[in-house]
Amino acid sequence: MKVTVFSQISIDGKLTLGNGGSSKGLFQRFNDEDMRFIHKFRGEVDAIMVGRNTIVTDDPQLTNRYEAERNPIRIIPTTSLDFPVSAKVLSSPEHTIIATTESARDHHMVDQIRAQGKEVVFVGADKVDFQLLFPLLEARGINHIMVEGGGQLNWQVFNLDLVDEIILMQLPIIIGGSDTTTLTDGEGYQDIALTKSFKLHTFEERSNYNLLHFTRELELQRAH
Repeated sequence: MKVTVFSQISIDGKLTLGNGGSSKGLFQRFNDEDMRFIHKFRGEVDAIMVGRNTIVTDDPQLTNRYEAERNPIRIIPTTSLDFPVSAKVLSSPEHTIIATTESARDHHMVDQIRAQGKEVVFVGADKVDFQLLFPLLEARGINHIMVEGGGQLNWQVFNLDLVDEIILMQLPIIIGGSDTTTLTDGEGYQDIALTKSFKLHTFEERSNYNLLHFTRELELQRAH
């Protein structure tokens, strides 16, 4: 399975405007051509993954707006099912998988999610186990996932060595804020030997942003 982390970031690596803020503010700097680039990529992958915080903060639809027949499967990993039943990923018809934990099996939201035609899978006891989830998804024919998550979800997939490439739309702005969400949050590493190494594959200067494409260093590449 191929995993691509795809994000819009500032020069200083921020994903949102302020702690707990929305990423939608960054999209004000994009034109229609830029948005088409994002949605075209969505049409080329099998699935798109965001975390629970993105659903609560941005309430995205996670579809391909320019090619309705090429919508990715939407995958939402969440330890808790604490998000509105009115969320667009539940109320819109596209295929959606909510990945949660065994501890949430009796949560009242499970029946409500299923009542809206969405799937719920249980992977992990108290935390979503991505090393169980990804093989399950691959067994269902999902061979390329676009991770468009926040700092916590991105940390999980990086920390587990699940990421093959990174595509960044870097806006020429500084946001700042010590608590503002970055590309990767989580625990972080205190040992340089533990850090994840990527190689700049391509760089392209575009009118509203710089496009950076990183791939895993060949010797660190995994077969998965």
